[in-house]
Amino acid sequence: MSDYYDDKLQRSGDSMRIVAWCIGALIVVAILACLHGCRSQKIIERTDTHDSASYERTESIVYVPVTVTVEIPAQTAERETRDSTSHLETMFAQSNASIHWVDGVPYLHHSLANKPQQLQKTEMVPVKHVRLRYFRTICRTKYVYKHIEKQLSLYQRAVLNIGPWIILSLIIYIIYLRSRLRRQG
Repeated sequence: MSDYYDDKLQRSGDSMRIVAWCIGALIVVAILACLHGCRSQKIIERTDTHDSASYERTESIVYVPVTVTVEIPAQTAERETRDSTSHLETMFAQSNASIHWVDGVPYLHHSLANKPQQLQKTEMVPVKHVRLRYFRTICRTKYVYKHIEKQLSLYQRAVLNIGPWIILSLIIYIIYLRSRLRRQG
């Protein structure tokens, strides 16, 4: 009868070792899942800036009022005729006529003189405006490492909330099985 109990105890010890090994493997897998599921993603962000140079040319014609001063030079002219005397004056000139007697014959002496002055007039003069604008862009490539916090999935939240309790209960169960094996052995 003692052989029967020894054989049963031997088989139960082997099965207990297999169960303990499986539970240990599950604990390792659970710890690795917790560590892997909770980390944030790390990405590389690339920023490119291109170098370019260009210009923009704008032409426009603007009419500007300009006051032009024209100088009128003094001019004189004379003429003799047989007629009566006269005096004529305008804004720009004056004229005098008088009779001269030469050898008993009357001659009309006529003199015309411009007044020295300056004439001012406003003219619209076209003025051409040329405007150049220069644009330049520099080419740079910049790499930035960013950590992106992501929303946890349902599985990850379950592992975080329930995982420690499962691990704790498995540790307690392993301690219980070891103590039971010691009592039997």
